[in-house]
Amino acid sequence: MTDHKIIPQHEPEIVAAAARNHRHGDDEKVPTTSITVLIVDGVEITSRYRKAHELELMRDMILALPLAQRAVQSIFCDSKASSCFSVVLRRHHWNARLARAIGDHFEKAALAYNGGHNGITVSAYDGDSIFGSQRLRIEFNPNWGDCE
Repeated sequence: MTDHKIIPQHEPEIVAAAARNHRHGDDEKVPTTSITVLIVDGVEITSRYRKAHELELMRDMILALPLAQRAVQSIFCDSKASSCFSVVLRRHHWNARLARAIGDHFEKAALAYNGGHNGITVSAYDGDSIFGSQRLRIEFNPNWGDCE
């Protein structure tokens, strides 16, 4: 298990070389860390393109979560959509009010730590899906604070 206080990052030269060799110079899909899954306080954290800054942001969001964090099973950042988060609650923890409170927490944390987000979904557990239930979910629209 990786110590969640330090997330290893690839050197910029390594990322640039990988982008040149495999992505025609575009580093958007090039991982910036070797970590595929980060576990913080029992919550599984993943990033589509393994971006270190996304893992750090989600780690900080989880660590700032109050006692309700035990209800969170996973959080996924869709790097392709940039700052778009899918939060899945643990099995048997679905409660719309709890989901709303957890979503509110993540929204406030995203605004404080990241300046905003491109959408947050809090869903009930649905097998091993990183997106959770399509039926039992609360969605938060993109929010970048005062930006219009």
